[in-house]
Amino acid sequence: MGSDNSLIVHKENGGTYIEVLGEVGDPGIYNFNEGVTVCDAVKRAGGIRHSLSIDTSLQSTGLKKGEKVTVQRISRNMGTVLIERMEPQKLIIFSIPLDINTATQQELIAVPEIGPKTALNIIEYRDKNNGFSAMEELKNVKGIGNVRYERIKSMLSVVGGSCQSASGGDTYH
Repeated sequence: MGSDNSLIVHKENGGTYIEVLGEVGDPGIYNFNEGVTVCDAVKRAGGIRHSLSIDTSLQSTGLKKGEKVTVQRISRNMGTVLIERMEPQKLIIFSIPLDINTATQQELIAVPEIGPKTALNIIEYRDKNNGFSAMEELKNVKGIGNVRYERIKSMLSVVGGSCQSASGGDTYH
């Protein structure tokens, strides 16, 4: 299932933006207060279509700002929930910073001022130094000086200190 690039969303200040796709009544990006669960997101998106059942333990799974919930059919009556990050362009639109310790080259390229070479330099620095421990370390990356750093720092964050490759997401059955 591909992304629906024609989604119309009204951006509000603050809140927790969650994208809900797949076997739901009204796919889209929704804004929640803190403490949103899979169940909350699916309900806001019109509920699960086709009377699919998903594991009830998944419904209480907490979601973080910028996550995407996809309900997929796996059999006639059973569905699964895939939780992953929203596309980097959407994260930037909703002012959700990308984690420089897990972002892929493609995700980093979505940040204005970062091209393919600079993105690769960020990843190489991250690999060599076992991740970033502070945002200011970006200034040590070839191609990022003080001016560029000031322009991009609000679009990036340091969440984890370890340098593990970004995964496609977690699948819950």
